Amino acid sequence: MKVIFDASTLISISQSCLINVLGRLNEKINAEFIIPEAVFSEAVERPISIKRFELNAIRIKKGIEEGWFSIKAVKDQRLMGEIDALANSCFSIRGRPIRLLQLGEVEALALIKELNADALVIDERTTRMLIENPGQLEKILEARRRKNVRVEERQAKDFGKMFEGIAIVRSIELVALAYEFGLLEQELPKGQQSLEAALFALKYSGCAVSAREINLFLQGR
Repeated sequence: MKVIFDASTLISISQSCLINVLGRLNEKINAEFIIPEAVFSEAVERPISIKRFELNAIRIKKGIEEGWFSIKAVKDQRLMGEIDALANSCFSIRGRPIRLLQLGEVEALALIKELNADALVIDERTTRMLIENPGQLEKILEARRRKNVRVEERQAKDFGKMFEGIAIVRSIELVALAYEFGLLEQELPKGQQSLEAALFALKYSGCAVSAREINLFLQGR
């Protein structure tokens, strides 16, 4: 199983002090956790020299050194360009395209295609909604920018088809899976309160999930 990570998830998990849980999950499910080269730069290389973000970067770097993650770059630059052009032409304001995805997200998506990966792990809402629900993303963009936003239907449809069937996972799903395997118990006391605390920590560290979603999720356990 190949799983591609975006910077948003790595940062959420590291900031919540759960990087070791992710490493144990990697070993348990025998998956290949892959960090795109641009994401490595975004989550480790640049922030490791900034005091405010240094600790997070060191935690992620340690996970790489432990062998929990591998770093890969996209070989097909044409594919990168195609994804970048398509994603960033799906929405516009007064005829001007809105740039939604940065290099890290574009490279993660390109690796999904190039490596025929099984899942994309991303906590950031925009990329996920661009694939799954562009109509809802339009409303969010309008609320954020306080301007009328136009969905370019053909581009949005083509983008959705390009990534149809790809599993999109957030950090909360990974930590919940680790909890099911009993892996969270090596970091926190046994019990559902520890799972609740971990999920809310991920939320407040940047994972795009509502308190209502977490509470419904916990009720189902």
